[in-house]
Amino acid sequence: MVQGFEKRTCHRFEIPDASLQYKTIGFFRAQKYQNTVRLYNISKGGLSFACDKELRKGKTIILKLFVPHDEPIELLGKVCWQKDSSDGYSLATGVAYLPFGKGTNMNPPDTLDRLRELDKKYVKER
Repeated sequence: MVQGFEKRTCHRFEIPDASLQYKTIGFFRAQKYQNTVRLYNISKGGLSFACDKELRKGKTIILKLFVPHDEPIELLGKVCWQKDSSDGYSLATGVAYLPFGKGTNMNPPDTLDRLRELDKKYVKER
């Protein structure tokens, strides 16, 4: 990696009072959604949240994002990293979304449109 190069191309932003649930995908089926947890930040490419259990890097998970005064958004993503959070009780977890499109294991294109709307609403600087 080139020093000083920022690999993220999407702006990260916070959504006040937003939260999410997640579930892992097992060998035969998805598990049930876990407890609602805190969303740290989000972008059009991924998000980070306070996770209540250890997840393997590369694990595919289903996210259900709850934005105040809006319908929940479901997204497929892969765990990129986990580290101890500042609260000492949870793990800060970073997830990159799977591609957007109409194929298997892809996020629906209209979901990207909803993320773009959130980006316009909550990103303070461009």
